[in-house]
Amino acid sequence: MKQKKLRKKKIAEKSRDPYKKRDESEMIKIIHEIQSGLIGIRAACRKYGLCRRTLRLWITRLSLRNLGNEVSNQLHSSMTDNQKSNALEKKIKELTKALELAKLKIDSLETMIKVAEEDLHIKIRKKRGTKQSKE
Repeated sequence: MKQKKLRKKKIAEKSRDPYKKRDESEMIKIIHEIQSGLIGIRAACRKYGLCRRTLRLWITRLSLRNLGNEVSNQLHSSMTDNQKSNALEKKIKELTKALELAKLKIDSLETMIKVAEEDLHIKIRKKRGTKQSKE
């Protein structure tokens, strides 16, 4: 008779609810696990039931939020002029990258609106002279 292959059962992780709204402290905890190297992005997604895009968005938001705090804390501590200029250059590069991404997003959204209005005849932009209906 054929022997059945024993498969390893997956251990139930903390949360498999992808639509659960997580608070900021849980997001920070997950991101610190990833940044410290304890767990990878894919493993964290499996463990906490998240989408990779969502996790990358959290990482981007947290890094931009903490960017200002880190640089200001570093500047207040005893740093040489060379270190201060390097830290400021790094901040400038990261902020310009974030600005470029925001501009690219705006351009793509405007293009989608233009295509929807012209090709699909869907009116999306609000006309300036219209009044809101009273309900």
